[in-house]
Amino acid sequence: MEPQCTVRLDIFEGPLDLLLHLINKNRLDITDIPISLVTNQYLQYLELLQALDIEVAAEYLLMAATLIHIKSRMLLPKRQEVDADEEDPRLQITIALQELKKAKELADKLDSRPVLGRDVFVNSPQPAELEDDEQEPEGLVPISVFELVEAFKKVLKQGGLPKTIEIEKARIRLSERIKEIEKKVYKEKRLSFFGLFSGKMERFLIIVTFLAILELSKRGVIRLFQKEGHDDIIIVKRKSCITSS
Repeated sequence: MEPQCTVRLDIFEGPLDLLLHLINKNRLDITDIPISLVTNQYLQYLELLQALDIEVAAEYLLMAATLIHIKSRMLLPKRQEVDADEEDPRLQITIALQELKKAKELADKLDSRPVLGRDVFVNSPQPAELEDDEQEPEGLVPISVFELVEAFKKVLKQGGLPKTIEIEKARIRLSERIKEIEKKVYKEKRLSFFGLFSGKMERFLIIVTFLAILELSKRGVIRLFQKEGHDDIIIVKRKSCITSS
């Protein structure tokens, strides 16, 4: 059976995570979301992912419909006599985003505490060694797939994304490109995201390269990091990475 070109979106955390990413990226007030801006950027993400033949989960489409509905309500002319009990149409997603933000902050606090087997070790005849995927490279912070998409948008900025992709051709080249990048990161330990895209690459190969990185991230073969204030993404192999034959 030939490898499929489609990459499922389950490597993304969820539609609320995407919304929170857009709010943080634009430095917006979570209690006063400019719904038109956020909706437009959200739809741009989905359009890019669908153009890349990435399967978009139903909850992402449901959130898109919710945002469009809220945007349409916000555009309606306001009545002179506003019902005091009428709530802001953004309130439902605002509350959900606040809860998600608190949960992420709590998770970060818990993760910063010493963990047995990772930061604290008991006496043993053979002290355990930290795996590559348990260590944070110095000066780098882990990123989500959303930042990876942002970096890819910069790669595409020069020409624009083609409306159609030759899927049959992509199925073959994607499998090859995954093996190439997997072997490269296994050998060099770290790769530059932008360094994988040479200026003379065909746009088709640019797209397949991005899909290959997504797939390797999904499989847990690589981790993605970024230096604060820098656009480039550092691709780091996991110690358990095994090259494909």
